[in-house]
Amino acid sequence: MSLLNTKVLYCIFVLFVCFGTQLFATQADSTPLDSAESKHHKTNTIVKSATLSSYIDQLKQLDSALYKTESIWLKRYENFKSYHDISDEIAEIEKEALLAPLEAQKTHRLMTLKKQQNLLEQYRTKPFGELLDKPTLEAAPVLTNPFEIFSAFSYIKHISNIRSNMQYNQQDLDKLLTILDKKSAILNEIIQSQKISVTEKQSYKDVLVATQEQNLELQSARNILETTTDVFNKDADEIEANLEYQIKNQILKLVYIGIGILLSVVIAFFLKLIAKRYIEHHERAYTTSKIINVFNITIIFLILLFAYIDNATYAVAMVGFASAGVAIAMKDMFMSTLGWLVIVVGGSIHVGDRIRVKKENEVFIGDVLDISMLRITIYDDITLTSYRENHRAGRLIFIPNNYIFTNLISNYTYGNLKNIWDSVSVCITFDSNITKAKKIALEVASTHAKIYTEQTRSQMQRMRDRFALAHSALNVDPRVFNFVKDNGMDISVWFQNYAYGTLKLKSVIAQEIVEKYLCEDDIHIAYPITRIVYERANGLGKSQDFIT
Repeated sequence: MSLLNTKVLYCIFVLFVCFGTQLFATQADSTPLDSAESKHHKTNTIVKSATLSSYIDQLKQLDSALYKTESIWLKRYENFKSYHDISDEIAEIEKEALLAPLEAQKTHRLMTLKKQQNLLEQYRTKPFGELLDKPTLEAAPVLTNPFEIFSAFSYIKHISNIRSNMQYNQQDLDKLLTILDKKSAILNEIIQSQKISVTEKQSYKDVLVATQEQNLELQSARNILETTTDVFNKDADEIEANLEYQIKNQILKLVYIGIGILLSVVIAFFLKLIAKRYIEHHERAYTTSKIINVFNITIIFLILLFAYIDNATYAVAMVGFASAGVAIAMKDMFMSTLGWLVIVVGGSIHVGDRIRVKKENEVFIGDVLDISMLRITIYDDITLTSYRENHRAGRLIFIPNNYIFTNLISNYTYGNLKNIWDSVSVCITFDSNITKAKKIALEVASTHAKIYTEQTRSQMQRMRDRFALAHSALNVDPRVFNFVKDNGMDISVWFQNYAYGTLKLKSVIAQEIVEKYLCEDDIHIAYPITRIVYERANGLGKSQDFIT
C-alpha cells in the first residue's frame, strides 16, 4: 500500500506541474502542448505497469513461500480442503449416475475418489484435530520419598516440552496467517488494477476467496489454540507449583533425616572412642564397638521407618506380624540372633577368647575372631586336639550362634583367666620307684610352670568377687597323681599352662621328665615289648623263671 500511495502522489505531482505550466506560460505553441500531454500519459502508464508487475512478483514469492513451508497447519487444511473437494466431486458424479449409467472411466474415477475420501475421513469436521485439543496429562506424582523427586522433575520437564510444542505450533500458525494476510492484501490491489483483463481479474478473485476462506479457518483455529494454551498453562502452573512444594518438603525432610543420621553416627563414633579409651581389654572394647554399631544401625532404621510411613501404628503392627512370620519361617536365623543377644549381654564369649565346640563327634578349638549377629568365627589353631583327632589346623570355622542353646561350648579364657590346667602322663613299670618318679615329675612341672602358677593364683583371687570359689579351686600349685594301668603305673603331673600355647610347655615338661627317668636306675618307663625274664624280682609277681 505504501508503494501505491507513492505512485499516486507522483501522478498528482506530475498533473500539478502540467497545470502550472498551462497557467503561467505566456505563449504556448500547440505542438509543444500536445507533446507534454503525450509524455504525461506515457509516464502514468509506466508507473501503473511497474506497480502491477511488482504485486504479481510479490504474489509469486508468497505462493512459493507457502509451497515450501513445512507448516502442519497448512498441510492439515489442505487435507481438509481436499476432502471436501473430493466429496463435492463424488456428489456430482453420483448425481450424474441418477440420470444415466456412468461410463467405465467415470465409474473407476468414482471408486478412486471414494478411497481417497476414506483416507481423509478424519479431516471431515476437525481439520486440525489434536492440534487444538488440550493435551491430556497423566496424574501428577505424589512424592512420598526423596527418590520420587526425580520422577517429579521428569514430569515437570514433560510439561515444559508440551508447552514448547504448543508455543511452536502457535508461532507457526501466526507466521502462516501473516503470509495469508499479505497475500490477501496483494490480491486486493491486483484486482483493483485496471490493467488486467476481466478473465484474469475473475481468477484472482477466486484465489482471493479461497485465501480468505483459508485465512478464516486458520484464524478461528488461532483463537481456539490461544484459549487452549491459556487453559493448559493455568493447569500446568498449578501442577508445577504443587510439585515444587512437594519437592521442597521432601528436600527439607531429607535434610532433617540426614542431620538425624549424622548425629547418630557422630554419637556412635564418640561412644566407640570412649570404649577404646576406658575399656582395658581389647576384646571387650571390640565387642562394645560391635554393640554400638548394631544400636546405631537400629536407630538409623527407625529414623527412616518413621520418617516415611503415614500410619505409625499400622507400621508397628505390620512389623510385628512380619517379624512373627520371619521367626517361624527362619527359626534358625532368629535363634542365632537371639543367641547373639545372649552372648553379647551375658558376656560368656568375647572376641579373642579360646573356645572349644563339639558338633557331631568332631571337636574344634580355636580363637574367636568375630561375633556377628548370626555366627561366631574362630581360627582353628594348632592344639592337642588338632594333633590327636583332626590332624589339621589353620581353618576358619563358622559356628552359628544358636549352638549355645543346643551344644556345649567351653571357654578356656573366660574373664581374667588366661591359663588352664594341663597334664603330662608317663607310664612306668610296677617295679619302679614310684615315689621317686612322682617327686621328679612334680619338680620338673613346678620349675617350668612357676610363672603361670603365680599368674593363675592372682587371677583366681580377682575372680572371688564374682564367683563362689572353693578352697580347692584356689590351690593352683602343680599336682602329681599315680594310677594303675594295664602295663604299669601311670604318673600324671598337672600344672598351670598358657591357654593359647599349651603344646610348647607340655612338650618341654614331658621331655625333661623322660630324660630324668632314663637317668635313674630304679625307674623304668613302661611300654609294650616282648622280653625273656629270668629273675625272681622282676615285678611280674612270679616266683619261678619262665619265658614270655
